[in-house]
Amino acid sequence: MQTDWSDDDLYEGLLARNAHALEALILRYSREVSYFIRVVLDSTGTLQDAEECLNDLFVTVWLEIESFDPARGSLRTWLTMRAKYIALDRRRQIQRRQAVTMLSLEASDHTSAPNGEGFPTEYLAQRAIDTSMERLIEQRERNEELRAALRALPELDRTLVYLRYFKLASTEEICAKTRLSRHAIDTRLWRARNALRDTLEELRHERVRARSE
Repeated sequence: MQTDWSDDDLYEGLLARNAHALEALILRYSREVSYFIRVVLDSTGTLQDAEECLNDLFVTVWLEIESFDPARGSLRTWLTMRAKYIALDRRRQIQRRQAVTMLSLEASDHTSAPNGEGFPTEYLAQRAIDTSMERLIEQRERNEELRAALRALPELDRTLVYLRYFKLASTEEICAKTRLSRHAIDTRLWRARNALRDTLEELRHERVRARSE
């Protein structure tokens, strides 16, 4: 196993879906990025929230390394920016949950603002809950679309996607489990990624059409 990875090596390794490159990336940047994530969260949430952000980051890197452009900046900068967006999203989610909780508690004691003006607190609390539910439903729809897209894949391709992207199995481990060659695995995964992307786009368009009718 290679031990002296440069950032260029890490990038090439991730593009080649080398699990050892991901392990090396995590080893090199996890402490630095974890500290940055906690700064962005700004005392919002728990240590578990920060850890989940870090895990989400490395899963995103594994799945979306093709979006990194070395000509536009370093791998460290790209990682930091992705970590920032993930942590900001998590912070907003936590703040929304806290706002709903506070408004719900206030609504149990008050039916209007202290000065008697504006919308009743109960109404504001309900609107916050409705907004959160809308986001939850949208997230659930995206998850259902992904499951539907995965079900549309041939069984072998679905297995390969599960092993590579959900279990983070190395190519060698997949070869041992499926008895396929490295070339066959890479080819089928490439086709599976394209098929998933096309199916997800089609499902999203259908969802948008259905909502507009």
